[in-house]
Amino acid sequence: MGKIPCCEKNGLKRGPWTPEEDKKLIDYIQKHGHGRWRTLPKNAGLKRCGKSCRLRWANYLRPDIKRGRFSFEEEEIIIQLHSVLGNKWSAIASRLPGRTDNEIKNYWNTHIRKRLLRMGIDPVTHTPRLDLLELSSAICSTLYNSSSPHNPQINVPNLLGIGPIMDPDLLNLATTFLSCQQNQIWVFHK
Repeated sequence: MGKIPCCEKNGLKRGPWTPEEDKKLIDYIQKHGHGRWRTLPKNAGLKRCGKSCRLRWANYLRPDIKRGRFSFEEEEIIIQLHSVLGNKWSAIASRLPGRTDNEIKNYWNTHIRKRLLRMGIDPVTHTPRLDLLELSSAICSTLYNSSSPHNPQINVPNLLGIGPIMDPDLLNLATTFLSCQQNQIWVFHK
């Protein structure tokens, strides 16, 4: 059988923290410092496990935590560091004072990763997505080859091989690529 989760031992409390618990933890750490997380809850008068206290302090209660929206500069740093370090959120957080690894990871997954995908950039490799490059090449080639008076209109759904039902994002991407000229190099900007 596996190890018993720390919060199921001895009737320890789980779930959301109360303001009273936060105050006890803050007061104890201000007076005694942090560390020795296994003994801290009992010494501070908390019915929590050490891991819960450590995570609460590290991610929410530390006085140096920066709150609010990420700046453009912070986003750029996250993208640059992610391209080098990958999902090493602690290493990325160490270069962004006041931001926690958990906060950066959540921001990456809910905002930056999705924006990179919308821009046609693979969020893992940080390079243009090959499937979109192939699509743009096919569209540009077809447009170039079909610019005769015999074929003045192009049916985008048929060109994409998707019939009458089309994803709006794909339609938006396709119409963007329709304005391209042959041999144009695509640069994806924010």
